[in-house]
Amino acid sequence: MAKAIQLDLPARDRRAELQKRLAEAPAEHAEAILEFLELLEVLHQQNVLSTIRGAVGAGDSLVTSVSKAMAQPESVRAMRNLIALSRILGRIDPELIHAVEKSMAVLPGNAQPDGRPRIPSLLQIAKLWWSPSVRRSLFAGGLLLAGVGLYLEKRRS
Repeated sequence: MAKAIQLDLPARDRRAELQKRLAEAPAEHAEAILEFLELLEVLHQQNVLSTIRGAVGAGDSLVTSVSKAMAQPESVRAMRNLIALSRILGRIDPELIHAVEKSMAVLPGNAQPDGRPRIPSLLQIAKLWWSPSVRRSLFAGGLLLAGVGLYLEKRRS
């Protein structure tokens, strides 16, 4: 029959191990410790530490006042509006914004000798208003106004 092997391991002294690691730490991590101390000094000079200490000290009262403010109908509507606006902005192609930016810039060939932009003639303005791009923009603006009108009509009834 097999005989069990006796295994006698010495007991670990956690405290001695930690003290040894702590004694070796300054030599191994001197640069990181110095950078941390510099960061700590900057945080102290900018009063960030006192702000954090105040927020932690306020604890429950801070959370209570923020939650009361967020429960107000105006706050709820503001959050919903921000979410809706972020969805709308997320659907806009960045190329569209870039195209609008480019169309608003004064073209170098359209400037007078003194640098001011030339004033377009009435015929040029009429051509611009009848161009397909302006008609598409007017249609998009009309859709926006129609949506607002539908909302207002729904609220009234």
